[in-house]
Amino acid sequence: MMNKGMHRILLLSMFYGYGGLVSAQTGIGTSNPQGAFHVDGSKDNVAVGTPTATQLANDFIINKTTGFIGVGVLNPQVKLDMRSVATENALGLGVTTMTAAGAGAGAVRYDVIHAPVGAKIEVSDGSLWNKAYVAPQKAVVVVRKVSSQLITQNSATTIINWNVIRDMSSSFNTTNGEFTAPRDGTYTFLLTFNFNSTVINDGSRVESQFYNPVSNTVLASVYKTFGQSMTGTADDANSTRFTQAGGSSTVTLTLLAGTKVVARLLHNLITSGSVPLRVTTDSSDPANPDDGFNNLTIIEH
Repeated sequence: MMNKGMHRILLLSMFYGYGGLVSAQTGIGTSNPQGAFHVDGSKDNVAVGTPTATQLANDFIINKTTGFIGVGVLNPQVKLDMRSVATENALGLGVTTMTAAGAGAGAVRYDVIHAPVGAKIEVSDGSLWNKAYVAPQKAVVVVRKVSSQLITQNSATTIINWNVIRDMSSSFNTTNGEFTAPRDGTYTFLLTFNFNSTVINDGSRVESQFYNPVSNTVLASVYKTFGQSMTGTADDANSTRFTQAGGSSTVTLTLLAGTKVVARLLHNLITSGSVPLRVTTDSSDPANPDDGFNNLTIIEH
């Protein structure tokens, strides 16, 4: 028979022992656990204090307050947090044949089997597996001419050596003037042009062409005619007057991914020779009177 004193000692031992189990932290590979359960994969943590972010990068931690899991993260902010300083922050998903209802709403799978066939991430809404959609960066190109270029009479000339203002999809080659469609889709091209003043032929014409240099095909063209120029003939009272020819062209094209398009100009403004485009002599000065006349904008819909 135990006396009352022995009973008290035994009860106190059980109480403190139970309390120790409640507050204990378990560490594997570390004597300095930072959570309710802490595995130090490389056994490189400090013995005292808080491990560095680099030391934590190979650790697995269950937060002792929230129960959240951190993989390489000391204080996970969500149920599973992998946002460590390491470069392996990828979540691996496998193929499953479970139905969306069986997996439950919010489940995520990697699928290569079901239609549409092809690698994709799908999310369950509780009834159907829905392909996760990531909107691509649409092509938006804005370029302008700030370097001189001669446009040959009666010969289609590709406008080259553009100065890029914006190219959100890196799909425009400023040197040769080629735009490459990043994906199948619909694209609108807006070209504005202006020539230096010259004596131009009556009834002359400038044609803007949107041309595929690979297939040697004019995909679309727009033309503008010019008249009433004084060319020094008798019907002009033997007088001449310099005239500027300019305009704008807008076309919308349906292109396959990889299709190349350049902007070209074709004119018969003068009897022979070439006419230069009107460009600024100081591209850093937006107030320059010759700035901003030759531009190309391309927008993917």
